[in-house]
Amino acid sequence: MSSDKLRAEETLQIPVLIVGGSLVGLSLSLFLSWRGVASLVVERHPELARLPRARALNPRAMELFRWPGLEETIRAAQSPIAGNTEIVRVESLAGRELMRINEGGPSSMTAVSPTTWCLIDQDHLEPILYAQAKLLGGDIRLNTELVAFTQDESGVSATIVERTTGKERHVRARYLIAADGANSQVRRMLGITTQGPGSIAHVMTILFEADLREALRGRRIMLCYVNNPALPDGQGMLMPIDNQRLWSFNTAFHPERGERREDLSDERCIELIRLAVGIPDLAVKILPAYPWDPVKVNIWELAAQWASHYHKGRVFLAGDAAHTTLPSGSLGAGAGIEDAFNLAWKLALVLAGKAGSALLESYEEERLPIGTLTVEQTLHRFFSRTGSQESTLVDDASLIFGFRYRSGALVPEPGSETAPLTQHPSTLSGEAGTRAPQVILERNGSRLSSIDLFGKGWVLLTVAPPAGWEEAVQRRWNRLPLLICPIGPEESLRDVDGSFLKAYSIGKIGAVLVRPDGVVAWRTTGPGAQTGPELERVLRHLLSLR
Repeated sequence: MSSDKLRAEETLQIPVLIVGGSLVGLSLSLFLSWRGVASLVVERHPELARLPRARALNPRAMELFRWPGLEETIRAAQSPIAGNTEIVRVESLAGRELMRINEGGPSSMTAVSPTTWCLIDQDHLEPILYAQAKLLGGDIRLNTELVAFTQDESGVSATIVERTTGKERHVRARYLIAADGANSQVRRMLGITTQGPGSIAHVMTILFEADLREALRGRRIMLCYVNNPALPDGQGMLMPIDNQRLWSFNTAFHPERGERREDLSDERCIELIRLAVGIPDLAVKILPAYPWDPVKVNIWELAAQWASHYHKGRVFLAGDAAHTTLPSGSLGAGAGIEDAFNLAWKLALVLAGKAGSALLESYEEERLPIGTLTVEQTLHRFFSRTGSQESTLVDDASLIFGFRYRSGALVPEPGSETAPLTQHPSTLSGEAGTRAPQVILERNGSRLSSIDLFGKGWVLLTVAPPAGWEEAVQRRWNRLPLLICPIGPEESLRDVDGSFLKAYSIGKIGAVLVRPDGVVAWRTTGPGAQTGPELERVLRHLLSLR
């Protein structure tokens, strides 16, 4: 057998290669598998996350998981600290309290969405995503890393290595997605630069067991910031994990001063924790961050940066590889999951031949401005919580649901190029590039949110009767499934409180075209009989079809 034929047989052919099997990589695998697209995930670590890291999913992220049917499973695994509402700043947990913020729990957004916040630790969420992606056919390989890749006009050729055996495998993919974190190897190999403050500090995370009831004094804290000159840089942070004995402690670490992770003994960790808690003889048990690592402490980089581009050729960046946020308000996790969903529906259409490859160009157009804003807002939230600098905050509802794509896979409306990137969702009215507003409907005697009409495919919302839209679609467009949903007082989708027309501002004979991600792509005030040809032109434009 010739060497060329042997190499061809050894090469794994896959539509999408995902580098990084953490939150964003697993989400992308899940979303692709749900759409019938095969993918291979390679993750260099031998196990999924062992530390909480991201600790909540905002309602928009929960919407995206609701569509494939995972909401109830995720909510059932929520964190034991879900009811904790207090953030404090102290000299020590047992000592003087300097500041207290009672956040009252995540704000309700039921007027905007059928779902709500879910406080779930990343080490509990990732196994759920892993299991569901595998169930739907995703190929996820732990202890495996990418070592090289090249790309050409038709795809990406990559070499991956099983870290335990050293065995190499060649992979040929149509597209490669880098979800490999803040220090993305793929981003560096592409030569894509980053902007923003960059590295702010290095942080050590120590997982430990202790009875802190005496120091807590009945407080139900989410976070405790400690200002103590005896701690590294005078600061630390305590977080409850299970509301019983399991905690994590963060404080500064300085490799630039010669500090080494290997020198962080149990004795040193216990000393720091006792200082933060304020009980000199506190009984503490240090737990390993990773079971395969003799050093128990995790070191990570506190950084705020965004990539200057989100793709180069057939390689795309997602999550922290594209925008590295500070851990404030769970905004980074939500943005990464939105990246994954945005890429998934577009990749599925392109790979199925139902859209031109130029559709993927819209990923950067849409997500880069939002990713940049998200990084900036986590900086401002960090400044606000730590009291270190003046801050200008955009409210959560505007960031989560009031975002705007000014260009991309949509038909921009006049003034959109100068419209704000975010505004409160109650002020939006179905403009192209914004998330489709929620309207409460009734079908077969049961209430449902209009948001639950979206997720899988394209939806055309029309006023009942549908003013010729069904005929226009059947006669002019059958390239992709397009669900037509007439809404009215007597229709199968009944407008319960008569709010549909006002919510979408389309008049009595118009229509709104909503993308698979629930974002408005186009709207018109004309009837289908007249605007059917325009709909065809719009769809060709949106799908980058010549």
